[in-house]
Amino acid sequence: MRSFLTVLCVSLFVFIPVVYGDPFNVDTSAYKEGELIVRFKDVTKSAKSVTAHKSSILKKFKRIPLHHVKLNSSMSVKEALPAYRNDPNVLYAEPNYIVRKSVVPNDPSFGSQWNLPLISTPAAWNLYTGPGVVADSLIVAVLDTGIAYTHPDLAPNLWINHGEICGNGIDDDNNGIVDDCFGANFGGTTPGNPWDDDTADSHGTHVSGIIGAAGNNNTGVSGINWRVRLMAVKFLHGPDGLGELVDALSGVEYAISMGAKIINMSFEVNEDTGSLRDAVAAAEKAGVLIVTAAGNTGKNLDTTGVFPASVRSPVNIAVAAATISDGLPYYSDYGRHTVELAAPGGIATGSANAILSTVWLNEGSILYRTTAGTSTAVPHVTGAAALLWNLFPSLTAAQVKARILNGVDHVPAFADSTITGGRLNLEKALLVRDLPAVFDVSPYQVDVNGGTITVKGVNFGALPGSIAIGETVLSVKSWSDTQIIAIAPQNTSGGILLVNGQGSGFPVTVLPYLVLSATATSGIAPLAVEFNAEIRSGASMTTYEWDFGDGVFRVIEGVTSKATHVFDAEGTYNVKFKGTYSNGTSCLESLTITVTGPSSSGSGGGGCFIATAAYGSYLHPKVQFLRNFRDRHLLTNPPGRMFVELYYRVSPPVADFIAKHETLRILSRWLLTPLLLVIQYPVMVVIAAICTAVAGIPLLYRRKILL
Repeated sequence: MRSFLTVLCVSLFVFIPVVYGDPFNVDTSAYKEGELIVRFKDVTKSAKSVTAHKSSILKKFKRIPLHHVKLNSSMSVKEALPAYRNDPNVLYAEPNYIVRKSVVPNDPSFGSQWNLPLISTPAAWNLYTGPGVVADSLIVAVLDTGIAYTHPDLAPNLWINHGEICGNGIDDDNNGIVDDCFGANFGGTTPGNPWDDDTADSHGTHVSGIIGAAGNNNTGVSGINWRVRLMAVKFLHGPDGLGELVDALSGVEYAISMGAKIINMSFEVNEDTGSLRDAVAAAEKAGVLIVTAAGNTGKNLDTTGVFPASVRSPVNIAVAAATISDGLPYYSDYGRHTVELAAPGGIATGSANAILSTVWLNEGSILYRTTAGTSTAVPHVTGAAALLWNLFPSLTAAQVKARILNGVDHVPAFADSTITGGRLNLEKALLVRDLPAVFDVSPYQVDVNGGTITVKGVNFGALPGSIAIGETVLSVKSWSDTQIIAIAPQNTSGGILLVNGQGSGFPVTVLPYLVLSATATSGIAPLAVEFNAEIRSGASMTTYEWDFGDGVFRVIEGVTSKATHVFDAEGTYNVKFKGTYSNGTSCLESLTITVTGPSSSGSGGGGCFIATAAYGSYLHPKVQFLRNFRDRHLLTNPPGRMFVELYYRVSPPVADFIAKHETLRILSRWLLTPLLLVIQYPVMVVIAAICTAVAGIPLLYRRKILL
């Protein structure tokens, strides 16, 4: 029995694991090796720069100021990027990223078009269903996996390139693409054939049906537009819906050049690329509206960008998803200052809670199915914009966006997750007047002391009017129909910024005034300092992070706006406090602590008698462990802080005394060793005590029998 217990106890000591976290688990975006997308400062010198880097030009874009560059076979993208970025003639260089469609996992079932009544589409159809003939409708480009253009519900509404003679193998319209009768295919083997090859969910075909499946034709489903021209611009390929960034850029350029007025972008890139920003700028210059997916990973886009949705532009509408019960689904990205509105996206692909639309699955044997995601939310807004613009063709792209934002239904679920606080309502969008619409406020986080802000939007009016954040009226520095520069006074409160007191506004937050104080800003090591972060505006914080001078912010258990830290070494420390609020905003304050050399030069410990006793011995490496224990456990609670404060009052004279008496130093080490073992290995000490006690039971029992 004793031998078994002994083996058990030894086993417990030997096999207690030590687990380390992996701090290097980094999510890196994939890109195509051997290629870059480059914007040059001086395009006349672009060829010279490319040659200097032993590269070649694959393509020069016409509407977007970019070059698609092929690298030398001996140079990788990682090697080429710094070389190009250090070139004085390069504005930016970035990889040719892999782009993917925005979808969520499948959940088989079947449903109906609950999404159309939710956004008041039947009521809108009482007002307008589109032009009398398809040829009179505007062109909507679907930048996606293509369109199954023989689908019976889509064929009547396809855009047809009348500049091409289909099937003759000739580039009749001289646009560089042969037989692009219904659109174009970038990155594929047949540039003139944008057929949807997504066998997983027919992504592009599904999106197209929401925008414009033929209505009132006794076939399948109805799109928001009964008559519209759908241009198939394919750059995503296969069931995974993957494509290259350079092909997405080519698709944008093609859509603009071929006359599209709206581009549906139900895809996402996690990288903030200058090229996508330039593509959005090219669309804005051409007066083209783009509608983008917020993304399907549940992120707050105010703090983590998804592109092109995160590109702020008067012609970009970023869309979150809404459920059948007007909630924000678990997967949908959101952003109080970055996502304009929500639209039906549903949940559970294949179920009645998802969006029913056109597909081409099993070689056409399945023509209708439900899909969920922000990808399906986007075409609702695209379809609404197309119907609205067909009814009011004199509107600009920004004015179309304004009417959509001004016509939302305000829904509690989107109050803190979108700019408008609402979900698309098609009937209201058709009826609303040209009211002011604020698209962006910079900065949208105003200091409590006030400051200058820039407001961008449309329908502000040519003459100065009023501008206010909640009840606080701002003074105007400059005013135009699309931009206002104003000054927020001191003690401004957060709220919705409105122009002329009407229309859709923009949420503005006020950063609380933060004061960071310390009981001492200088002293001799070891220096114990108590810090206090005072939030004078009265706002509450959800996260408190401290950086005690090593450049790393930490959330310390049990510590909020007050903290104590001991500076053991001489030096200058920039201490920072960062507080974060529930809406994702944060404020930062810092101060400098100066620590001089220790009061005792004696033997490595200064005013700490433990460090003095341990200096030069087997305990010396353990001093840092004890300091960590002090910082993480003692300084995070009132009793612990009292103990530390008392220790540093008593410790310096003790340290000076034992530094002069080696015998006392040795004795101190003996006394400190069991204390250190208890602190460092509490579990092992308890197990050892139990094992010792248990192992002694048979011996006591034997003695009892003998007695």
